[in-house]
Amino acid sequence: MNEWIPKRMIGAIPLNGLRTFEVVARHMSLKKAAEELNVTPSAVSHRLRVLERILGCKLIQRHGAEMRLTENGRLLAPALADGFETITTALGSLRPG
Repeated sequence: MNEWIPKRMIGAIPLNGLRTFEVVARHMSLKKAAEELNVTPSAVSHRLRVLERILGCKLIQRHGAEMRLTENGRLLAPALADGFETITTALGSLRPG
């Protein structure tokens, strides 16, 4: 872990913000991300702003309707995709009882 986000601060990063960013990065669309997450595009935008504020960096650059990942966004997106895939696989292996 680097010193930019100290380990003790990880709990302050909202999981729904990370998940929202991962979905937006995959679709490169607020509308499609909102549909997948069952929230409004406004909620997606709000979650991204909160996450970027907490992290202290931009993850997505918006130019009108066009969206691009920043360098930090390009670094974070695949790690989050892998992490959420691991969680999904683990949850899928649980047995009732």
